[in-house]
Amino acid sequence: MTEASRARAFLMGLTGCAYALVPILAWLVGLSVDPRGFTQLSTVALIFLLGFGLLCHWRRIPSLLCIVECTGIGLLLTSPLVVSTYVAFALKLPLQDQKLLQLDRLIGVDWLSLIAFLDTHPLLAKSLTLAYQTFHHQLLFLPVLLSLCGYRARAYQVVGAYGLICVIASVITIWYPALGTYTDFAINPADLKNINGMLGLEYVPQILAVRDDPQFVLQLEHASGIISFPSVHAAVAVLCSWGAWTIRWIRFPTIFLNTLMLLSAITEGGHYVVDLVAGIGVAGFSIASVLYISRSGTVQFHRSQFQGNAQQI
Repeated sequence: MTEASRARAFLMGLTGCAYALVPILAWLVGLSVDPRGFTQLSTVALIFLLGFGLLCHWRRIPSLLCIVECTGIGLLLTSPLVVSTYVAFALKLPLQDQKLLQLDRLIGVDWLSLIAFLDTHPLLAKSLTLAYQTFHHQLLFLPVLLSLCGYRARAYQVVGAYGLICVIASVITIWYPALGTYTDFAINPADLKNINGMLGLEYVPQILAVRDDPQFVLQLEHASGIISFPSVHAAVAVLCSWGAWTIRWIRFPTIFLNTLMLLSAITEGGHYVVDLVAGIGVAGFSIASVLYISRSGTVQFHRSQFQGNAQQI
């Protein structure tokens, strides 16, 4: 198998495992899920994947097939990944905001001073807001660009690593659930001049509901990104920078954009700085894991080929 084939197989295997395990976990923790929105999303993704995928396979257009599969499987993964984050909070372990705050202080970070500094610089604050909003756009368009440029293995690896990042983040947040800095410091976003602090608060009602409301039902249209530790935004910033590195003309602009997106997790996402550190670590582990899985067969093939050539000599 080629590197692209193994990366593709990993992505499909991860998706299959997510659909097999997440509903069972939701049932075990007593999480009620309204299936309508999730079913609609998965059905649309599956129709898109099968319809266009078969057409591309029949017409033998590998780059377009890669785009269809990365997009379709990425959308297909959305439903179980969203549910998995709520499963983590439904376990109702104690909130860890104070511990995360202590870790910030341990590494010398004063979050209030940092946010005050950023709020006094309008251009920087607005740039961080815009960078924060590129999260989904990068995940959607980067695999497309990689495939069009001939880097199909990297396209599959980016989507697979993103799925693995979300899975690992959901597992970690079981023991480190948190409401985030805006709630912990009781900051009113209206008091901020240039930073849009509302994004750091909009997910809090969902956390409180899934933990405290026995009548809570998860609906896709109301779902939020509720994980604080580790920061998925920080992880995706690292992932997209790594993914774009192979394309020379977007390499440094992408790194610059994702440096801003990583920092924007502090201002827009209400993350502790230690959340970012953890997110970077999760991204590094996920990328290394996907590379190992997708390249191990290729390494073994080259090694056996080398040994065969040596024996002939």
